[in-house]
Amino acid sequence: MGNIPPSIGNLSSLQKFGLSWNNFSGTIPETLGRLRNLKELRLTANKFVSTIPISIFNISTLASLGVGENQLEGGLPNDLGFTLPNIESIITYQNYLTGPIPESISNASNLKLIQIDQNNFTGKVPSFSKIRGLYWFNIRLNNLGGEQSTDLDFLCSLTNSTKLIFLSIGENAFRGLIPNCISNLSTTLSIFSLKCNHISGTLPSGIGNLINLEALDMWSNNILGNIPYEIGNLNKLKILDLSKNKLSGQILESFGNLRLLIELYLYSNNFRGSIPSSLKNCQNLLLLDLSTNNLSGHVPPEIMGISSLSIYLDLSRNSLTGPIPEEVGKLQNLGKLYLNGNRLSQQIPSSIGSCISMEHLYVQDNFFEGPLPSIMSSMRGLQVLNVSNNQLSGQIPKFLESLNLTNLSLSYNDFEGALPTGGVFRSAISTSVVGNKKLCGGLPDFQLPKCYYKESKRTRISGIAKILISTISALVGVVCILSCYTSFGLDRIRMHQLQALLKMGFWHVSYHNLLKATGGFSSTNLLGMGNFGSVYRGLLDQTQSVVAIKILDLTCEGAPKSFIAECEVLRRIRRRNLVKVLTTCSGFDFNGNDFKALVYEFMSNGNLDEWLHPTASQYMERKKLSLLERVNIAIDVACALDYLHHHYEMPIVHCDLKPSNVLLDDEMNGHVGDFGLARFLPKATHKLLVDQSSSVGVKGSFGYVAPEYGTGSAVSTQGDVYSFGVLVLEMFTGKRLIDDMFEDGLDLHCFTKAALVDRVEKAIDPILLQEIEELEKRRTIAPEGKNKSWCSIKDCLVLIIEVGITCSFESSKERMDIYDALTKLQGMRKKLLEFIVTI
Repeated sequence: MGNIPPSIGNLSSLQKFGLSWNNFSGTIPETLGRLRNLKELRLTANKFVSTIPISIFNISTLASLGVGENQLEGGLPNDLGFTLPNIESIITYQNYLTGPIPESISNASNLKLIQIDQNNFTGKVPSFSKIRGLYWFNIRLNNLGGEQSTDLDFLCSLTNSTKLIFLSIGENAFRGLIPNCISNLSTTLSIFSLKCNHISGTLPSGIGNLINLEALDMWSNNILGNIPYEIGNLNKLKILDLSKNKLSGQILESFGNLRLLIELYLYSNNFRGSIPSSLKNCQNLLLLDLSTNNLSGHVPPEIMGISSLSIYLDLSRNSLTGPIPEEVGKLQNLGKLYLNGNRLSQQIPSSIGSCISMEHLYVQDNFFEGPLPSIMSSMRGLQVLNVSNNQLSGQIPKFLESLNLTNLSLSYNDFEGALPTGGVFRSAISTSVVGNKKLCGGLPDFQLPKCYYKESKRTRISGIAKILISTISALVGVVCILSCYTSFGLDRIRMHQLQALLKMGFWHVSYHNLLKATGGFSSTNLLGMGNFGSVYRGLLDQTQSVVAIKILDLTCEGAPKSFIAECEVLRRIRRRNLVKVLTTCSGFDFNGNDFKALVYEFMSNGNLDEWLHPTASQYMERKKLSLLERVNIAIDVACALDYLHHHYEMPIVHCDLKPSNVLLDDEMNGHVGDFGLARFLPKATHKLLVDQSSSVGVKGSFGYVAPEYGTGSAVSTQGDVYSFGVLVLEMFTGKRLIDDMFEDGLDLHCFTKAALVDRVEKAIDPILLQEIEELEKRRTIAPEGKNKSWCSIKDCLVLIIEVGITCSFESSKERMDIYDALTKLQGMRKKLLEFIVTI
């Protein structure tokens, strides 16, 4: 950790210099440019800021440049291809680099690996026709293209790269058609991703020439027409994702040729006709998603016979008819089954009881009739069951009490008799029974009429027995996408390491574990209290590591839904600047009461609110947040929101952004946490556990909630932008939203907006003004230079305040997008560094 000493440039004979995966910070010294014999420079995964020194691009011997996963800004030099004639690998992923990819890069004919993804590069992608040895090309997650219909013409230049195995251009702004020349790409190509762009037109039949493809990802574009029959030639495919396009026609029988398929996504298109029974040949499938199309006919028994399916099977929101095939019982390893939103009928087959691994079962919005089969009592792993909006009848089975259900919907059927009172039926939030007019009894929260017959006497289950029943808690695992990027070595970046297969990443914790870890939930370990519970510091025996433990107060209205919402969000996402959930606990305490908790990575520097508004004791012992630290934290929060809003498969709205939900690690990096009120957009999705119309409304916190929510407007990403704008204003003014000065219609937004017109210094936190004055005293330049510097820093502050004001406009239409706010703040940080670093 620390800075690289400038004296490193004196090691004139140095050929390899590697500091990757450390905590080095500061700027990369210009003196590295003196190392005229340097061949490999590896600085990946540190905390370097500012720009890549231009002197490095003048080391003609350099073969490998690795500066990925830092906080670098600026761009690549226009003459890169001429000044680095021997360069073989360029790795700059996960930074804040901007500008175009230099056209001269084509002259670097020795290039083998280009990994510049997760930056802010823009413009047209140049030709790579002179580069024949390229095997790895990754430019995903930038802002490239978007200017003309020929955006993808550069793909034709890659046909000269005869060793290409990895090609990823997804999550950019590319428009236009996929050129027919893709049929001439190297047959060595293993991974091809064009996802999340604005690509239109049809899928060229030449795609069938890429016979060694193992992963093809084109989801979320505007591709239309039929899938070419030649796709059946890709018999090595393991992952195929064509979802969220405008594809039509029938799902081809030739899909049955793809016998090695592991994951197949065709959802949200316009496919019609029947589901091809030839899919039965895909006996390695772990996941099949055909939802949200116009498919009709019966569910083929052969599909239910694919016993390898284990992650989920989704046939929801189509026009399928007939019964659920008896073969459903062969899905013994399946975790989730979605059949909702069809026209399926008859009784739910008893064979479904053989699905002992199933955790989620969705069959709502169909025409099922009769009782729930009693054999479902063997589905001990079931956590979510939704059978609403059918024609089911009979009494509600008692066995549902003994299952580990966290969410049960029986609404709008024809159930009758007494409502059970144990298990999931103890919570009117976790259980929905509305629309069953013949039900009676149950706990008072359900507001059902009393039963007019004497119920049979039930045997009481002791608290200890409950604990034994629930020893294996219903854990929600952390989903992590394997993304194994490395600077060198082809063996370490083979395709099987990059497949997005779901891996469970948790260890088991019980109520007893957490009780011990927190010293009996001692007040001395209490870190804070939130809307739905308390957070404690704890030391877990399993890992001997300090963690933060959030204990849900299940007596609070909305707490169980909050738990489910937070688990659903955090199990899906893993990203810098988002709080990392380690595991969960869902069971009973020693008295037999429901107990739910989340275990997070511990953040040693607490939350942002404590730093902005310290208590009297904290004020004396804690250093103050500097100007640069505040800018960095604001950028961290903006990065988190930008990911949630724009870079996940569906937008996620946090709904409760405020300083106390921004946690700071030991390096003062900001992490957004507390997703208890989070929402997925669109409002309903087949993958979402949370009932968006539930009683867990968009409450948020006073002062940070967007005004339109108060008038009943739908949840939107602009609501988060409003909260972010208020947070930025609070960070740089140092004023609480409930400051005594805010009365008679005056609020923080109006106060700072007026100060911009008058004197911005009136609105700036006095701590920051004092810091700026001290910086000025340390400068050794002439007086006129000092005035210029103060004016420049003042200009930066004005622009930052303007970001906060623009984000917190009352009208959502006037607010800027979070990406634009992020870009502006990054620009301000670059200017501030120019002043601060030179002192």
